[in-house]
Amino acid sequence: MDFLLISLLLYLLGTLTIVFPKRIELAAHYLGMLCAILASGMVAYSSLNYLMNPVDGWLLEASWGSYSLQADAWSAAFLLLTGAAGAMTSIYAIDYGKSYKGNRIRLLSGLWNLFLLSIVAVLLSGDAFTFIVAWELMALVSFLLVNHEAGKKKTVSAAYQYMVMTHIGTAAIMVAFFLIGSSSGSFSFGDMANNELSGFMKNVAFICAFLGFALKSGLMPLHIWLPNAHPAAPSHVSALMSGVMLKVALYGFGRFAFQFIGMDIFWHGLIVMLVGLVSAFLGVLYATMEVDMKRILAYSSVENMGIIFAAFGCGMVMYSMNMTVVCVVAFTAALVHAFSHSLMKGLLFMSAGAVMHSVGSKNIELMGGLIKKMPYTALFTLIGSMALSSLPFTSGLVGEWLTLQSFATLAQQAGTPELRLLVIFAFIMLGLTGATALGCFVRLYGTAFLGRARTNIVDKAHEMPVFMLLGMGLEAVLIVAIGLMPDALVNMVQQVFAGIAAVSIGTPLGLIWGGSGRYALYSPGIIFAVFALIALFVFVAVYRSVSFAGKESTGAMVRRDVTWNCGTIPTSRQQYSATGFSKPLRRAFDGILSPRRSLTYLRKEHAYYGRKLKYELEIPDIFNDRLYKPIQQLMINSSSAFHKIQEGSVRLYIGYTMVAMIVVLIWGVLL
Repeated sequence: MDFLLISLLLYLLGTLTIVFPKRIELAAHYLGMLCAILASGMVAYSSLNYLMNPVDGWLLEASWGSYSLQADAWSAAFLLLTGAAGAMTSIYAIDYGKSYKGNRIRLLSGLWNLFLLSIVAVLLSGDAFTFIVAWELMALVSFLLVNHEAGKKKTVSAAYQYMVMTHIGTAAIMVAFFLIGSSSGSFSFGDMANNELSGFMKNVAFICAFLGFALKSGLMPLHIWLPNAHPAAPSHVSALMSGVMLKVALYGFGRFAFQFIGMDIFWHGLIVMLVGLVSAFLGVLYATMEVDMKRILAYSSVENMGIIFAAFGCGMVMYSMNMTVVCVVAFTAALVHAFSHSLMKGLLFMSAGAVMHSVGSKNIELMGGLIKKMPYTALFTLIGSMALSSLPFTSGLVGEWLTLQSFATLAQQAGTPELRLLVIFAFIMLGLTGATALGCFVRLYGTAFLGRARTNIVDKAHEMPVFMLLGMGLEAVLIVAIGLMPDALVNMVQQVFAGIAAVSIGTPLGLIWGGSGRYALYSPGIIFAVFALIALFVFVAVYRSVSFAGKESTGAMVRRDVTWNCGTIPTSRQQYSATGFSKPLRRAFDGILSPRRSLTYLRKEHAYYGRKLKYELEIPDIFNDRLYKPIQQLMINSSSAFHKIQEGSVRLYIGYTMVAMIVVLIWGVLL
């Protein structure tokens, strides 16, 4: 408790760097990042200690009038996630933030601390009022951070789109709180847990809560803000938004599901599961079409949040069918993958920031060969890409493996053919998602880091400063550590659900995850064999490099030449482009993606070389084109219609007022 309260004070101290004089702006930045690292470390330590040594009672419990703070095991899990990600991203930001020197760096450092403070405050909220205040603070500060580079038109547009969407979500959450609180003794979480809401109003509360939190987490079709906001924000802000803020939406929805609404209605869980599955596949499909590095990662966040909510929905379905013993597998899968995604996406957004910092572009079509210029960044990006592709010995496989196991358990326990068909659909969607994700990150890594430089911007590429590499390296180490030894995280997460919604803890994960179980991911022998192969590979590589150097030094004949290419010298134009790599998938799902192609003749004819062409390809977002743009046009047309009654006549406006008063009087008499 003491550490949590001290951490809040440290975040406040870091926020005060906003008012430091401009002449010491760099010192203010260092102080702000130091406060963020220390405070985040305290949050992580307190929550980890609580989860590793479970005791009866609260991690934190305090109140001031109508506002209260409290934290249970569900809160502690997300506090651990926030503290760990906040500390590592703040280390990265020490060097990354210096690029904003002279460009409101004090504001960036202060808002960074306030952003972390608002996230922790949401997780510590003990009543609806505190939650909404903290939630709105988080939305406002994240808007200011997204809009930090306000000199760019696209940044301002993305920031205000995000602000509008997040307030729509907040309105839905407030309605859900109002409905539940109105049927409770008060708006404290303890009293709201004993609400008397039922029937139609209970369903309305669920729909409002799911809409609000699904919007914040970026589930389709409510994701429209996410691919625009992430590329606009500074990279360490994008890392925290994707790695932590999206998970706060899972925390809020879980609070409603476990504590306020319950999970006894089958179709509640079914909707969550189906929306998650569709979001997962469409998210990674759009990611594979993008060439902007940060938009690829943004759509990948849509994919992974879809997987998380699909697992959570599967747990809700099993709980509604009285499978209270095995539903813990699905809930654990959701929370484990939330931890994993926080690390993976945080790492890759930091890697994207490093690449942008180095070459000055986010377009992977302009890169190539960066592994030679940025070897450490390339290594960390490779680890993150492998994890997001769910390859073995990375944390990405752990959560997705448990997700598959939860659906397999549902199929085994399902009593009807219809439910089994639903599980088959889930496996198909998850299989397509996994395969597409692998292709997506092979495409990203291969285009940006391998092969030859595609343009001259690669010439100025260079490796990053020490703190940026340290922040990325810490997350990469955790990804591999969890991938090799997942039991500690899985067992700790399993204990989170002890006592939550009467979920039974004990046997299910032992059957599925235990080292001697038939579904165990890795055995000690497999891990030893992998390490042995890695050691052998390193030894052979070093031996060959030393031998080669020795031959050169002794004057032995060494011949170097380019790869034979039918008598011509290979060029960067002969490499696969990112657009060409994704073409087979684009053609397979042409009906969903609806690509727009344009061909422009820059030069009609030439005496020797023929015509010069410019080919452009655009992949529009199907929901933006077919849902949001028609709604926007409808609102514009409606506004134009109402504009006709604004004639500028004072007498006419007085007449409107008199008519309104008469209607109100008649209404009052009738009532």
